[in-house]
Amino acid sequence: MSSFRICTNCYGYRVYPWMGFMTGDRYQCQDCEEILILPLEFDTIEDYLEFLKIQSPEKFAKIESERKE
Repeated sequence: MSSFRICTNCYGYRVYPWMGFMTGDRYQCQDCEEILILPLEFDTIEDYLEFLKIQSPEKFAKIESERKE
């Protein structure tokens, strides 16, 4: 699996390129619709989950329960 980006606002992983012209690359989070200049990037899901354990325990618990189902 290749690396993926997450939103710095809501820590969601549905971040897509939005614009990239003279102003530089921009990304948009599909969960909170935030426009990002520098999203966080992870190489593995395990790294992302370790980050969420500390930064957003609620989101971590939700993702863990979805992975077990």
